[in-house]
Amino acid sequence: MEELLKALGPWPVAQGVVIGLIVAAAGFWAIRRGLQDSHRDKIDDGIRVVRIEETLTVRVEHTDEEKRWQWEAYKQLGHISKNSFEMVKNAEDGVALLQQVLNSINRLNDTRWNSRQ
Repeated sequence: MEELLKALGPWPVAQGVVIGLIVAAAGFWAIRRGLQDSHRDKIDDGIRVVRIEETLTVRVEHTDEEKRWQWEAYKQLGHISKNSFEMVKNAEDGVALLQQVLNSINRLNDTRWNSRQ
């Protein structure tokens, strides 16, 4: 390989292409080897572990107390949602009141400015 790179010394682009192909081949080999190893059966502590390719459906049964907790959580979320809309409305009202106060202060300052003229 060193002889090939020395021979391509006067042409750096060709040398870069050859190095790129070597790196690509090494990457392809590593990926292929990794995929082959992942499909083999695994042996852990002398016990053979075989992969089963099927989907398991799990149904969770809640107790009455857990169902009640879940229902209370949903009710609390409903209250939070309702209260958040009320908070936004109150904030908008507060901004409107502050705008009126600012307009009043500006009118007072305008009156004071005009009286000095």
